[in-house]
Amino acid sequence: MISVSIIALNKEVILPQCLDSARKASDDVVIITNAGHKFVNFADQKNYAASKCKYDWVLSLDADEELSPELVYELRTINYEYAAAVAYRIPRLNIIFGKAILHSNWEPAADTHIWLFDKTKCRWVGEVHEEIVADGPVGQLRGRKIHHSYKSVEEFMTKTNDYSSRETEVVNPFYDFLRRYIWHRGFLDGWHGLFLSYLMFIYHLVTWVKKNSS
Repeated sequence: MISVSIIALNKEVILPQCLDSARKASDDVVIITNAGHKFVNFADQKNYAASKCKYDWVLSLDADEELSPELVYELRTINYEYAAAVAYRIPRLNIIFGKAILHSNWEPAADTHIWLFDKTKCRWVGEVHEEIVADGPVGQLRGRKIHHSYKSVEEFMTKTNDYSSRETEVVNPFYDFLRRYIWHRGFLDGWHGLFLSYLMFIYHLVTWVKKNSS
């Protein structure tokens, strides 16, 4: 059996969709909201959520995510007691500005991370882009999370201002644009690919300016 932990910071409006999906995979769903735990960073928040889960195996979801039917099937058929891995990577399909993004470094193959893990052998780390550190082998699932990401440019820019202030890695904005639009074939995503590559250029440029003007 697994538990599902959900971080819901200012996402209560879309939470029911996530909850309906989570309950298809588990009878134990733990939700941490703004008032549920003092916010330090997302890694701390997710570790806290995992500590409140009934089962050792935890699937981490954000409130703007849901599970594909294929992923639900996989989650329900894994023998967790005798699993060969201590964690599993799961690909994520990002829907941005109303479109499923299949390139631009937002594609499922590029956005694959550990989101299913044994909390006794794994832990979230990282100040901004939190990741699981696993003490043991890591497997791979084929079913996808579905991420209903940025719905508007305003939302994207608000998060750009927030994340860029906490970002620890400085990336060359021009390199990142070319990597997304050319090497990751962002042009195949149409105007979404061009615009997302440009917005990420702005994000990295803002990060660079903040780091060099402080």
